Amino acid sequence: MKSKCLPLFLGALALLSLSVARAQDYTPKPGYTVLLELQVKADGTVEEVKILDSDDETGDAVLQRAAAGAAFRIKLPVREKDGKPVAYKAQAPIYFPVDGDEGLEANNAPKPKIRTAPQIVYPAGMAEKGIVGGAILELIIGANGNISSTKLMRASHPEFATAAVEGVKHWSFVPALKNNEPVESRWRVAITFATDMQDADWMWRVAPRPSLGSYTVVRRVAPIPAAPAAPTGLSITPPAAPAPEKK
Repeated sequence: MKSKCLPLFLGALALLSLSVARAQDYTPKPGYTVLLELQVKADGTVEEVKILDSDDETGDAVLQRAAAGAAFRIKLPVREKDGKPVAYKAQAPIYFPVDGDEGLEANNAPKPKIRTAPQIVYPAGMAEKGIVGGAILELIIGANGNISSTKLMRASHPEFATAAVEGVKHWSFVPALKNNEPVESRWRVAITFATDMQDADWMWRVAPRPSLGSYTVVRRVAPIPAAPAAPTGLSITPPAAPAPEKK
């Protein structure tokens, strides 16, 4: 299943040069936003990036790093003073659209905590090929702390969808509390499959709100290369034992 997030994100970046001068007019949309302050050189290239505000919930600042990296790759309009190009500062909101996101307020609902979360198995065929990706799930967690329903919202590959859905069946939670009483709750989680050498794209590391987070990452350990086989037709003789020392 192919996500619509990436084309929308790229479109947002294409409009960045038009929006930096009107950052105050920006209206938040479902998804995550990182507000940047850009130090722009006289030729329109970005020299420095500062994070002013962010609702990035990922532990390793996935969206903040993606926003900053994108800002360095664009060229903004040249500004002039007295007929000469000058350096300037601008604020730029970078919007990461996430399908199904219900906004920041959705995370204010009573939230459960993970009690046990056995490791999810990386599909063998995908691991062997070094394919990365993920799945976004919606979980209904009962007042008893068990998952009563699992819904697949989207996945990069069918194999990852199956592995994620089967894997979370073995999770259990400390239920959400309301007025000190356990209650049923609804939360989303990003299950990410990444190798030692490559991370999955941000869209598989960020769950739409209400979000349990993107802290669950399943990694494959790169296999140790096998020793090269001896050429056929040759025999290998082990080295002779050292001669005994003379006394």
